[in-house]
Amino acid sequence: MSTPHTSSPRGDVRAAKQALREELLARRRARPVAERESLEQAVAWHLLADGRISRARRVAAYRSMPTEPGTAALLEALVGRGVEVVVPVVVGEHLDWTVHVPDAPTRTSALGVAEPSGARLGPGAVRSADVVVVPALAVDHAGRRLGRGAGYYDRALQDVSVPVVALLHADELLPEVPAEPHDVRVQMVVTETGVFRVPQESG
Repeated sequence: MSTPHTSSPRGDVRAAKQALREELLARRRARPVAERESLEQAVAWHLLADGRISRARRVAAYRSMPTEPGTAALLEALVGRGVEVVVPVVVGEHLDWTVHVPDAPTRTSALGVAEPSGARLGPGAVRSADVVVVPALAVDHAGRRLGRGAGYYDRALQDVSVPVVALLHADELLPEVPAEPHDVRVQMVVTETGVFRVPQESG
């Protein structure tokens, strides 16, 4: 006689995360290109107006994928202000970092991202940034972030003490997302409608 299958709480959370990922990715693929372009500008304006960004000397950010809220306008504006921008390069299961130089040669990673081919700064470079801007599929009101499931940013952000900011579409800021203990939370979310600061826990 076979033993009845029972799912573990951890398995339930992972299944819920994957189901939500699939839903959000489908919605992103269906967004019109014009909407993506206007959102890119709006997100950049909101983030650049924040005091933490305006005071930053080094920002860790990323080169966006086609269906993500675009980061090209943000990166261009930061470099124009004299801010050093570092972006990730995937190395095995971890993220290394390199300085973002506009129009520098790139190569396409296994994830389909155009990665700069400049000198590597080492995985610890993210800890020297004043602000870290990360991709996400969703974030909830407690700052729990849903990524694509590979865990690159959860590993990279383990020892980061500076503010972590996620860029989203407004309808991806949710009341709650499924999360596991290792999921690193963000302190701020920026969408086309403005900035959401995650309430800090008291006590």
